[in-house]
Amino acid sequence: MDIRVALLGGDELVRRGLDSMLKTLGGFELVSVKDRARTPVDVALVETFGAPRGDTTLQRAVADPFIRHVAVYTWNHQPGLSHEPLAHGVAGYLSKSLNAAQLGRALRSIHLGETVVAPLLPVLPTKELRSTTQVDLLTVRERETLAHIATGKSNDEIARQMQISLNSVKSYIRNAYRKTGVQSRSQAVLWAVSHGLGAEALADLSVGDPA
Repeated sequence: MDIRVALLGGDELVRRGLDSMLKTLGGFELVSVKDRARTPVDVALVETFGAPRGDTTLQRAVADPFIRHVAVYTWNHQPGLSHEPLAHGVAGYLSKSLNAAQLGRALRSIHLGETVVAPLLPVLPTKELRSTTQVDLLTVRERETLAHIATGKSNDEIARQMQISLNSVKSYIRNAYRKTGVQSRSQAVLWAVSHGLGAEALADLSVGDPA
């Protein structure tokens, strides 16, 4: 029997591309989540990037008795972003950059009850993980900016969240990159998460330091 796959939150272009890949592979069927009560969904793919604040699509999919497994399916495949959904019942964290064969293997593994992150995300070297002096060099604003980056926010979203200008965000990012030695956004995510500047740190960061 084919593995029944549903897409939640994807646009028409993504849906058509996914349908084409699944048909090429064989053994899969792209179905509507609306029919899940009649025939349960084996794997539901959910795009979380760009979802409005407070969106509960992922949580509702995990709790749905007619959906057997749930996986995040996103372009925003960055270190530090997979931990929270995987800790709350999500079975996969899959990049939209996967080709048909890779996606097929991931979906089959999830269908068999495995937890899959594909492609695998890099881990910082031990030396980087143990370094703490660089954190002390960052201002509160720079730490807050890195924490927002670690949660996958764009510069525009960070500016709105922190209620500052886009130029100020870029300035904080440049300063933080210089002080931490990172050279790209993906490296910044790795650095921030490994130094405790993930989503959980945002609530503890004060905006009293304007620097």
